[in-house]
Amino acid sequence: MKLRTNRKAKGFTLIEVLVVIAIMAALGAIAWVSVGVVKSKEANGTAQMHIDKIAAALNEYKANATTPMLWGNGDKDSANALYQMLNSDFDGDGNPDKGLTPYCKELRYYDPASGERPEGIVYINFDKNMHAILDPWDNYYFYRLGYSLEGPKSYSGKGSKRSKGGSQTQKGKGINVDFDIFSLGEDGLGDGRTNKDENKDNISNIKFLVK
Repeated sequence: MKLRTNRKAKGFTLIEVLVVIAIMAALGAIAWVSVGVVKSKEANGTAQMHIDKIAAALNEYKANATTPMLWGNGDKDSANALYQMLNSDFDGDGNPDKGLTPYCKELRYYDPASGERPEGIVYINFDKNMHAILDPWDNYYFYRLGYSLEGPKSYSGKGSKRSKGGSQTQKGKGINVDFDIFSLGEDGLGDGRTNKDENKDNISNIKFLVK
C-alpha cells in the first residue's frame, strides 16, 4: 500500500520578491536615464539646427538689408535685437514693419498662455515691444555683434539711428568677426564666451573660444 504525501506548492520567499523588485527598479532607472540622454541629445541637435538657420538668415540680413546690423552683447536687449533683425520688426509690434521682409521665414509667434507651441523657431513677447527667440529649453537665443563691426543700439525702422544713451554706434564685442549667436544650453547658465564650467553645454556658431 502506497502512502500519499501532501506536497505544498512552493511560493516565492520574501528575499526573492525583494530581489525581483530591486532588479525591476534598477532596469527602470537605467531606462529613465537613457530616455533623458536621448531627449537631451535631441534638444542639443535642435538648438544647433536653429542656430545654423538663424546664422544663415542673419548673414542674408547683413548682405541685403537697408537697416544696419544692430549692436548686441549677449543680454536681453541683444535677444531682442536678434529678433528685430530676423523678423524685420523694429517698432516691436510683433510683425514685420511695412515694406520690410523677414529674413527668417521659420519664425512663429508663441503665446505660452495658449499652451500650444507652434512648429518652427518660436519667439515670445517678454516686455513692452520686446521679443526674444526661444531655444528648446525655453531660454533666449542671445546675440553679440562681431568685433570687426559697429552698430546702433536700437533702430527706429524709418531710416534714422537712435541709441538708448551714449554714442550713436558702438563697436561689437563678439568672438567671431561678424556675430555670435548662442544658447546657454540645458542649464541656462554661462555667457557663451568660454568652454569652461557653466559654459560647457552652451551651443553656438562661435568658431573659436577665448581661454
